[in-house]
Amino acid sequence: MTDFFKLVQTLNNIEENKETSVVTESAPSTKPVEIAETANLLNKFNAISAENPYQPVVVEAEEVEETDDMATRYRNFMKSEVEAGNDLSTVATTVAETNIGAAKLDRMFSSTYKVMEQLVDITAEGGQLSGGVIAEGGDESYLSVAHEKIAEAFQALKDAHMYAVKQAEED
Repeated sequence: MTDFFKLVQTLNNIEENKETSVVTESAPSTKPVEIAETANLLNKFNAISAENPYQPVVVEAEEVEETDDMATRYRNFMKSEVEAGNDLSTVATTVAETNIGAAKLDRMFSSTYKVMEQLVDITAEGGQLSGGVIAEGGDESYLSVAHEKIAEAFQALKDAHMYAVKQAEED
């Protein structure tokens, strides 16, 4: 509290254009008892460290084959099928037939997403329709409701895409 009092006094003296003197006080001396207590604590910590030295934990990583791209995955899949004794041409035909329908379905959903994104953008607040409604003096709240419904429909479409192909059953 005395430091604050001295600070206020010095500020008042400066404000009144009185001469001020800056007196710096030395840091309070550390008592020998405090130094001894700190040294005692450090000695205890060192003793504990000596009894239980730090040993870093090293976890050995399992060797995992990296499959960076789809081609590598497909190649590894085909190798495993051949090793299992399956006919390579039958497996390749089955994979191709299975993927044709799924790929076509995925392209159809992607096209629909583009249309839905356009609808969401057009009906959004500040979008093209919003500006037109405001310019004509119409009620923008109906457009806002329509925007929410379109956003909900877009989310429902994404959910439908996720479950469009039969999921593999877990054992």
